[in-house]
Amino acid sequence: MNWIQSVMMGFISGLCEPSPVSAEAHRGLLRHLFGIESEGPLFLLLCHVAVLTVLLSAGQLELSKLRRAAKLLKTPKRRRSGQLDLNSAGTNRMIRGAAIFAVIGGVLTVSLNFITRRLWMLAIPLFLGGLILWLPTQFRSANRDGRHMTAAEGILMGLAALVSAVPGISPVGTVTAVGSLLGADRRFALRFAWILLCFRLAGAIVTDIMALAGTGLELTLGLLLPAVLGAAAAAVGSYISIQSVRSLTRPGGKGLADFCYFNWGHALLCALLFLLV
Repeated sequence: MNWIQSVMMGFISGLCEPSPVSAEAHRGLLRHLFGIESEGPLFLLLCHVAVLTVLLSAGQLELSKLRRAAKLLKTPKRRRSGQLDLNSAGTNRMIRGAAIFAVIGGVLTVSLNFITRRLWMLAIPLFLGGLILWLPTQFRSANRDGRHMTAAEGILMGLAALVSAVPGISPVGTVTAVGSLLGADRRFALRFAWILLCFRLAGAIVTDIMALAGTGLELTLGLLLPAVLGAAAAAVGSYISIQSVRSLTRPGGKGLADFCYFNWGHALLCALLFLLV
């Protein structure tokens, strides 16, 4: 890829990762439009690190609450210096069961990437991803959070992250939708989806490092500069995405349901390109 393609690919990747659309599917479509076989492990590694860094920075307050709750749970009640945040304590309990599935999903995505090489195959999970986002709109919403949800429900949301290893099915969209179907408040479901996305990205980063080591790639300025520019664009895109999706899930916001139509439109575009090219 040249540096212009790297910036475009990085920005779109960063924009999609924290949102209810598939970053893998968008990268696959861009590869077809750019006429390239692969972005390369170095580009993917730096982009995944950039998005993970932005997610951790944006969720710093939430993560500090989770760490404090975990510390208090290990401390006998009579020695606790503050009141236990039951929401954070319950979220910690859910994470323990769900995180491993998210990591496995991040690792498996690479082996399923062949789906993005055939546009007609990519259209199928994109359609299913839109259907997953549409389903919660057919049921009454609820307002449960970590105080009321169980570890078993956390595992179900983790399994949703595992299913989204298939390119075209968004991990954030799928986890949020499953959480909503389980009765979770949409803001809580989204925050939990972002937490699982961090674990997913960690699994993807390990895979990227192994792939990079396996290529024996020599780092030159011609390879490093486009990858760094792409990662910087991914960081910008992910920051914009996080702020935009947050605003949609606030009280009075539209929610994430409209993204189902975006996924269906993406599926239709892939199908049309397959028929025309």
